[in-house]
Amino acid sequence: MQFAGAVLQRPHPTGYHYLMAVERREQVFVSSTYLDLVAERQEVIQTLLEADCIPAGMELFPASDDDRWTLIRRVIDDCDYYVVVVGGRYGSIDPDRGLSYTQMEFEYAKQIGLPIMGFLHGRPESIEVSKSELDSDARRKLADFRSQVETRMVKYWTTPQELAGQVAKSLIQTRKTHPAEGWVRARNALTPEVGQELAELRARVVELTAELEASRTGELADAAELEQGADLYPFSVGFRYWTSDMVKAGTTYSTKTTTIFPRHDVSWDRIFAFVGPTMIDEVSESNLDDRLDDLALDLYASREAKLPRDYGKLETTWSVDENLHDIKIQLFALGLIQQSDRRRAVSDKEAYWTLTQRGRERLMRLRARRRPIQEVGEVAVAAPSPKYDTDSEGGQKTATRVPKQAAKKRSGRAAKAT
Repeated sequence: MQFAGAVLQRPHPTGYHYLMAVERREQVFVSSTYLDLVAERQEVIQTLLEADCIPAGMELFPASDDDRWTLIRRVIDDCDYYVVVVGGRYGSIDPDRGLSYTQMEFEYAKQIGLPIMGFLHGRPESIEVSKSELDSDARRKLADFRSQVETRMVKYWTTPQELAGQVAKSLIQTRKTHPAEGWVRARNALTPEVGQELAELRARVVELTAELEASRTGELADAAELEQGADLYPFSVGFRYWTSDMVKAGTTYSTKTTTIFPRHDVSWDRIFAFVGPTMIDEVSESNLDDRLDDLALDLYASREAKLPRDYGKLETTWSVDENLHDIKIQLFALGLIQQSDRRRAVSDKEAYWTLTQRGRERLMRLRARRRPIQEVGEVAVAAPSPKYDTDSEGGQKTATRVPKQAAKKRSGRAAKAT
């Protein structure tokens, strides 16, 4: 077997085929449903690679004449550890046994005595419908399968990043309690044929690394199909206010407000130019949501959004939750943002976002200030900045800030809950 440009072979079980002591790489089978756990599987595989393990799973299977279950068993037989991740789906069912392939893999790993690391979603009731089982029989089988996995030591997760951390910690412990045979280098097996194969494998590693990076940024192959630039997004705003009659009557009590949820068409460039600066370094998802609240207020402060006819006085505005999810996914799909891979405390459960290189370039085009050009005869010259006054000799006098339109400060994020 090969890995990362080196030939690897199993140590002989009798110990007579001796190789000098070298680092071993354990092969780990990653078992789960696929379509609902793509991001989670990527995090697990990346964690295993960083831990110098060899991940094995359905997306890594080669083309083969063997039937599916025969191939799966053969791959599991070659593995040192087994990882099972359970989310909201039971998975594809084998027609002969009536069990999902994930459960069959789990039972086979248990049968041959592989060390098993189980990871269950900590809040299955919160999983979105599109990633959950709707069929009652499948839900029952999933519940039974979770119960089987929970008979062993398991860890719980709710986000892909949390899952990656749990896998890393469990792998450290399992390596201590169940040292594995692993794969080691066979330096003496480097024949000309193997050398050629190694060159091909190195090229494949470069290709897969590029694919992995592309998957992290989320950019689609045909981004032209997506809304972007001047295309408009229906930005939903929560707007709580007192009517003009209440203001005149002096009855502006907190329990007497009126709340509406209008939608305002905002271009994707406007949205990205507003939230992008917060992600030049990185921003937590909750702070990104706060920035969208600022955009909701700015739409009214800049008169881009019309006030209600009976408006008297503002209590607060906020961006509704669906905006965060829509905007985050759209910018991710356009390749403008990616999840930050900066390491942080285990207790920090926040998701963090940062700009990609493409996002930085786009933000500079949208926000960087350019010198205005004026034509003098046939020569183009830079005009004085409009932010400054000039004296009669063309010299620059004291800078004067352009006044910003005042906007009432919001009265706290608690308004989101109402």
